[in-house]
Amino acid sequence: MTVPPLPASPVNPPPSSPRARNWRTTGVWALSVALVVAAWGLTQVQKPDDAPYDSFVSTTTVGERATTRNLAVTVTRVRAARSVSDGDRWHADGTWLVVDLDAATVVDQFGAALYVADLHLGDRTYSATERGESAKGMILVTGVPRHGSLAFELPEGALKGTATLEFAADYSTVADGVIQVAVDLDQVPLQNEVELDPTGWAR
Repeated sequence: MTVPPLPASPVNPPPSSPRARNWRTTGVWALSVALVVAAWGLTQVQKPDDAPYDSFVSTTTVGERATTRNLAVTVTRVRAARSVSDGDRWHADGTWLVVDLDAATVVDQFGAALYVADLHLGDRTYSATERGESAKGMILVTGVPRHGSLAFELPEGALKGTATLEFAADYSTVADGVIQVAVDLDQVPLQNEVELDPTGWAR
C-alpha cells in the first residue's frame, strides 16, 4: 500500500498582521526603557563602599539655639570691626567679624571641643583665628554651656551679603552633625574696635 506524501509546508510563513508587528515593536521599546530606568535608579541608590557620607546639618539664626547629635550652639551676638583685641595681650587691625556664642556637648564630653568654627562667604571658607583668647578649640561640657568669641579675618570690603557660620565638635563631620547659622552681614554695623569676650561659663 502506498501512502500518499504529505503536502509540503509553505516556504514562507504567512505574514503577520500590521497590528501584531506594532504590538511586538512597542513591547520591545517599553522593556528597553524600563531596564534603562531601573539601571539609573540603582546607580542613584547604591553608593560605592568607600563613598563619603554627608553630614547632618542643623540650621538656625543668630540668637536661636541649634542642636546636633553631640553639640548645642547659640550665637548670641555678631560684631564687625576694623581692629580686634582680647583686652590683654593681643591686638590686630584689619577687617574682622567677631562672633560671640554659647556651646555645649549633648551626650558625651570626652575629648569634645569646638574644633570646627568656619565662615562660608560666597565660594570661600574662612576659619576662626586661634590668636588671642579665641573660642576656637574651646573645651566643651555636657549640658553646661561655655561662652566665648570667635574672630574671622576677612578681605577688605567682604562684609556684605549673607554668610554662613558652621560649627562641629569633631574635625571629621562625615555622617555626623554640624550646625550652620545664617548671618546677614549687611545688618552688622562696622565698629572701629571690638574686644573678644573672655572664654568661660555662659551666663
